Amino acid sequence: METIEVQKFPLMGSNMQYDTSTRSFIERQQPPKLDTTLEKVLQLLTDPHSTKVKERHTKAVKRICDRYFSGFYLKDLGLVYKIVESLVEHMREDEDYTSSLVQIIMLCGKSFLKEKASDDAVYGKDLAEFLVKLVRLIELPKPMVQIAVTHCIGSLYCTPVPIYNDGPQACRHELNIKAIEDSNVVKIFASELKKMEDDTVYQEILHLLLFLSLSSSNCDCLLDMDIISVISKNMVGACGSSNSKLLQLSVEVLWNVIEYGNPDKVQDRFETSSVVKSLYYTFCHFIKKAKTKQDLQLRNDVMSVTQVLVTRCPSAPLLECGFIKILTLVATSSEVKTTDELMKGFSMKPQNDDFELKKAAWTTLIGLAENDAMRQVMIDVGLLTALFDYVKPNDSVCSVEWTSAQYEELQLQALSSLETLSPLCLEEYMRGHGNTRLIMLLEWACLDFCYPEGDYGGHGNSFFGEGGYQTRRAQLRYTIRVLLAVVRTGNENVIQDLCDQGLIGSLLVVLKMYKDTEVPIELSILSNTLLILSVVCETDSHRKATFGDEGVDLLLNFLSLDSEKFSSGLGYHKLLLSSVNAIWCCVSFMNQDLFLERGGIPILLDLLEKCPPSMQNLVLGALLDLTEDARALPHVVTWRGTGQKTAVSLLIQLWRAEEHAMGVKRDRNHIMADPATPLQGAEQLMTDVSAHALSSTPTLAILDVADNMRAKIYAMLFRIGFDNLPPVSAKDQITLTLIENYLDFKVGEVWEEIIAELMLDNITPIKSDREALREIQTIIAAKSEAVKRHQMEILDRESRVELEDEQACYEQIKFNFKQWEQQNASRINFINKTSDYETLQISKQRQSALAEKSKQDPPGIRDTVEHNTLLKMLTTTVHSGRHINVPLSDNPNLVSPHKVLPGISPTRSNERSVITQ
Repeated sequence: METIEVQKFPLMGSNMQYDTSTRSFIERQQPPKLDTTLEKVLQLLTDPHSTKVKERHTKAVKRICDRYFSGFYLKDLGLVYKIVESLVEHMREDEDYTSSLVQIIMLCGKSFLKEKASDDAVYGKDLAEFLVKLVRLIELPKPMVQIAVTHCIGSLYCTPVPIYNDGPQACRHELNIKAIEDSNVVKIFASELKKMEDDTVYQEILHLLLFLSLSSSNCDCLLDMDIISVISKNMVGACGSSNSKLLQLSVEVLWNVIEYGNPDKVQDRFETSSVVKSLYYTFCHFIKKAKTKQDLQLRNDVMSVTQVLVTRCPSAPLLECGFIKILTLVATSSEVKTTDELMKGFSMKPQNDDFELKKAAWTTLIGLAENDAMRQVMIDVGLLTALFDYVKPNDSVCSVEWTSAQYEELQLQALSSLETLSPLCLEEYMRGHGNTRLIMLLEWACLDFCYPEGDYGGHGNSFFGEGGYQTRRAQLRYTIRVLLAVVRTGNENVIQDLCDQGLIGSLLVVLKMYKDTEVPIELSILSNTLLILSVVCETDSHRKATFGDEGVDLLLNFLSLDSEKFSSGLGYHKLLLSSVNAIWCCVSFMNQDLFLERGGIPILLDLLEKCPPSMQNLVLGALLDLTEDARALPHVVTWRGTGQKTAVSLLIQLWRAEEHAMGVKRDRNHIMADPATPLQGAEQLMTDVSAHALSSTPTLAILDVADNMRAKIYAMLFRIGFDNLPPVSAKDQITLTLIENYLDFKVGEVWEEIIAELMLDNITPIKSDREALREIQTIIAAKSEAVKRHQMEILDRESRVELEDEQACYEQIKFNFKQWEQQNASRINFINKTSDYETLQISKQRQSALAEKSKQDPPGIRDTVEHNTLLKMLTTTVHSGRHINVPLSDNPNLVSPHKVLPGISPTRSNERSVITQ
């Protein structure tokens, strides 16, 4: 029989430790068992009788390092620093102690150990003080010690702590970081960096600052120490020595300080021209001499630092230092020829470094385009001309400098840049035939609709090319955005030139292309297209006529969107708002007949009912604008919504929702709760009149008219006519009473504010004015009370009607049950007669008495013999016959005393036949 060898796995005991690099437990090296303690070593080093035993000192330090190879304990921080001090004293007399001191310092770079879980909190402050004392050693003129201190702090700050399976654990890495940041050791390194002459140590300190500058608190310390000017100055010196490592570290430290430092401190430091000049000289150095891959990357890093600087400190003296000019020359080097000496020998190649440099230069310059002086320099050098060079159909371009994918990215970024730059320099824009270029590019971008199987397909790369893969959508999107930015300037000459070149017709083609789309980018294109049409057609009737039937049909298609799509997050809400805006600008007056004929009013009312509350004000405004034409009112009156709701009911419902959102005081029946404040909301009641009395802004009573829909609802119902409204419920009648008196209440509200402002300014009106104001207040109060009484009357009348209806309903119920009760009593009586003989006799006697009573004696006949027509011993109370029919009840509560015998099935009819004897 074969034996199976069982695999043995090592047990994890105290000799195992967790290796973070391999994420596994490894065997921990066990130090030799030595009888060495920190106290004994400190005694040996400080004993005046052992000052000459250097070898014993060295061996003792080595034994300490072997014993505490995992790090010192937090409780021994005081002893460790005393040993360090003793070694420093010995080193001043004998440099052979330098290696021992370096060993102790490097051992301090390992995370300190703790005996208790609470040591982190107990010794946190002691650790910060220890690190300050330790970092002070960098002031010693010993490069080995300085480098060791730098590596020690770098190890504590960056290296994660090991995890041991057993034995003492290292303190948390967060404790090390907090101790370093709280101790402000970065200031010591910064002050030492200013006077450091050794290039190697300088580079090591700079390398440490690269990691420390990832913290905002450390960046603030560096800014306070003005280390930026020192680093930038030495960075320029490194350009001459071609020390690429030092250049790279300097650039990255500057980058971190600008990005993570306090914005105010960054602005204070970089407003001086010395730092910006250093960046300028470094950038020019790389523009002239960058040949290798490393130099090109460093050049782009300097460009990135400049880009971050522009974002964080727009007031930096880039123009005074000549930085704007060199950036513009770099950004336009491929499109605009120049004779500037700085650009001699510089050329862009289709490689990633040059490509990224060009895009970064464009982004930086566009970020500064708001500054008039900087923008003028950009225009003079030819930035606008360079951007216009990319505004042309893409499929016919054969670029030498760039690949097709790179050219497409540059084209899209150029269009995005023109969106910002063109409105700021319209003269140069028109001089460069910007309208013609954009119209041609727009027509080319629409070829996807005319020729779906075209030979052009976009690459869809980068942020700007999103959604443009294998289509022209990306170019169309940014062309539309540039056109929108241009027409929004309101320059009539520019707008007229665009219309003369067929802008409206081209935009209608765009609307037709994507009228049934659900793609977010295409929805964005539609929204911007409608905004352009709104701006263009707003003030010109001829352009509205050009919009015409086709535009109205497309607009109605967008207004008929499914209400569930409004909150889908795809952009339908923007399309809806643009469509409502287009009603005001493109439909009103000129195309209103077409809009009414195609059912525009019912579509708007459907939209008003289903759209979110934030859009209802705009939709109602457009509807109110259309009802200025009396022909629109019948469409409003005949409209029926969900549940056959009328337009009047919808408007009243919107009024109640608006007042609820405003916090107007109403009771549960929506009756005026406080006649003194019939319209004021919660915000208006809490705001003091003095907040607006001394300013030029309108008061809340006036602002309220534009801020909510109540004024529009009142105007709409006023046009319909308060006397010609369809029947509404009592609840709606109560609200309608408020709406009908809205204008009177609003006028009274304004008068109350006028009186309050006069009292605030200590102005006493003359007697006649006082009487007039008092009369106004009396009229307003009386009006409010009258409206409230009328509302109460409506409520009382409705209560009476409801009570009468309830009573009538109850009487009908009683009448319905009376017949049933009679039938039930007859049935019970019949059952009693058949089950109780005495009852049967009483019934028989009553029947006989009634029969005798009904007889009438013939006149003149007295002694006549009467024959009895009833049989004796007859036990029935019905008319005699061979059969009688006994009706059976369908009511389960009435149980018949007769039971069906087993084996005999009852008849299907509701009556049972009984044979009489």
